[in-house]
Amino acid sequence: MPLNLKEIVSSVKGLIFFGWIVAAIRLALDITATDAAMYFGVYYAMPLAYLYMGVKAKLDHLSWTRLALSMVVVAFFVWLIPNVITYTTAQFMEWDFGRFAPGGAGPIAASSFDKLITGVTLGFGTMLPGTGWSIVFATLFIYVPKRIRARAVKAE
Repeated sequence: MPLNLKEIVSSVKGLIFFGWIVAAIRLALDITATDAAMYFGVYYAMPLAYLYMGVKAKLDHLSWTRLALSMVVVAFFVWLIPNVITYTTAQFMEWDFGRFAPGGAGPIAASSFDKLITGVTLGFGTMLPGTGWSIVFATLFIYVPKRIRARAVKAE
């Protein structure tokens, strides 16, 4: 069966929109309530979305391989894109608080090009663990319940 990226994106559209809402709230908290921001974000919220999708059997039509690929797509849209925007903005605005502190996001780059590269690099740096995080939790909360439901139907 050929890879249909359009189908995969369509399957996880709700997860992507949810992740964008969480990322926007996190950015607002980064700016207004730095201390509270560290306890809210996609690493905490997305597993809840995966649990919801698993309980509602929303992605049961995907094989594990396609589910894993869909989690790469989710990580691209939910971790990479918002974090490239966020960290690049932080570089240009020269934010040095919260997750943008020199110990976290690194120092503010000197040139505009370096600021852009730093933001993109940090975005990719968050996508990698976001992909792993998503695959693990999607497997536990979406794929395993799907297999349990399939076995229960087969046993009847």
